[in-house]
Amino acid sequence: MYKIVILFVVPLLLIMFVGCSEDTSRKDHRQELIDADVAWANAAASGEVDKIKQYWSDDAINYFPGQKPAIGKEQILEIVKHNRSIPGFSLSWEPRNAVVSNSGDLGYTHGSYKISFNDSEGNTLVKSGNYVCIWKKQEDGSWKCVMESSVPGPQPQ
Repeated sequence: MYKIVILFVVPLLLIMFVGCSEDTSRKDHRQELIDADVAWANAAASGEVDKIKQYWSDDAINYFPGQKPAIGKEQILEIVKHNRSIPGFSLSWEPRNAVVSNSGDLGYTHGSYKISFNDSEGNTLVKSGNYVCIWKKQEDGSWKCVMESSVPGPQPQ
């Protein structure tokens, strides 16, 4: 069922944004969104959970590969804390693009990620894939991720 949601909801949201024309304001919002995603990736690389959590909305939903959806910032943080406790854990990602709605209050970023950790024998495993994150602009002007999904697999060339 969750694959159906991902396969139909995410493309539908993408279609909503594709026809948007870019004016200066939307280009500024687009850059803000890319900057937010890069700052979030830097926070994730630092491993500081307090920095990481500021990028999710309180009601965010995260579709981690192989797990049931984490609904709400607290459930997401439980998974983040668990992952951070795994020996050798590291996570990095890089946005490739951002699109912002005509209204300037909703957008998405997408890009590639890499995760590494040690298995039970101490060997380092590295996995990669692609992600999409839907963002909503907050009243204070910041962007918060409201829905994130990642798909393991090869990164695009």
